[in-house]
Amino acid sequence: MDLKHKITDLILIVLMAGSLAGCAGKESNIVKEPDITQIRNICNLATVKCYYHNVAKSEKKAAHFLEKDKKFWIEYTGVANLGIDMSKVKMEIDGINIKVTIPKAQLLNISIDETSLNDDSFTTSQDGWNKNEITADDQTAAINQAQKEMEKSVQENSALLVSAQDRAQKLIENYINRLGEAVGVEYKIEWVYEEED
Repeated sequence: MDLKHKITDLILIVLMAGSLAGCAGKESNIVKEPDITQIRNICNLATVKCYYHNVAKSEKKAAHFLEKDKKFWIEYTGVANLGIDMSKVKMEIDGINIKVTIPKAQLLNISIDETSLNDDSFTTSQDGWNKNEITADDQTAAINQAQKEMEKSVQENSALLVSAQDRAQKLIENYINRLGEAVGVEYKIEWVYEEED
């Protein structure tokens, strides 16, 4: 072999070795099994939003005989977010067997749509001789009480909570199954439901 062929062969060997090393590097980036970080991200996306209409009712007692007790109510809308606490999600992998522990769904937060609070949302009964003014503090107290009652109502609605937990479970299961299809593995999932503290 002449020098030109030896150099060409050497270049080809170096290029092949480099390309094989490149392939090996790419191979290591492929996710081969479910990742708890991805599962927790999925749980974050699995939040169920429930929109509600609420009425805050209250009565302001008269301060003296020239005033009348005054009733008022405020209509507004809001949203309750239900889901599972993603920090409590656990996963154990043993070959093709995966045990996923998820907590019960809970009310994550509840908020008022501020745009629904306008002049049309406030109604009040008639005044007496002197005005029995409804203050901003009176309105805030009434809304806070209505929100507490709405929060309790949502927390006691087992159908909504089960729906939120089912949604999280289905999204996690879909993620694991798709990952399995991508790497040619059929994972078997065991679900464990964590009881509330």
